Amino acid sequence: MASTHAGTLKATSINGVKLYSLTGNRYVAPWVLAKTKRSLRKDKEYQRRLDLIHDLRFETATTKINVTPDEQYVIASGIYPPQVKVYELKELSMKFERHLISEIINFQILGDDYSKLAFLCADRSVNLHAKYGSHYSLRIPRMGRDMAYDCWSCDLLCAASSPDLYRINLEQVHSVLKLSFY
Repeated sequence: MASTHAGTLKATSINGVKLYSLTGNRYVAPWVLAKTKRSLRKDKEYQRRLDLIHDLRFETATTKINVTPDEQYVIASGIYPPQVKVYELKELSMKFERHLISEIINFQILGDDYSKLAFLCADRSVNLHAKYGSHYSLRIPRMGRDMAYDCWSCDLLCAASSPDLYRINLEQVHSVLKLSFY
């Protein structure tokens, strides 16, 4: 049994298998005073710490992970059951989770934070979610493979299993539905 330091993580080798210790000497709880945290900013060991997000796991697998443009939240989707979880980075914990009917193939963040999301699902549906939950769902003619969002035109582009590309203009969807998504 040999013990080494891999960067700032302590590593132990047992029978040729490396085990890394994720706990360090300088853990500072989130509720510690800001003055104490400011004094630790110049501490090299504190700067190299590794913070873990609590409950960042799914029963079977995680399929996609994205960070919001404001860099305050991590959004992850997983399967069995199909679900999405939102984590707040400031607190390093889960903010909420939602279950969907079908497996999430891809998702796009439509705003600066988690309040507007679009999910491309395996049942050919595109689900629009707002801060309060599911807002609207529509179906595309073919199985979707990928999705992109153009914020300048409010177009949600869905690549399908055929040579077709489906464009969903979210401003038009909003005006037809007369709902307060945008």
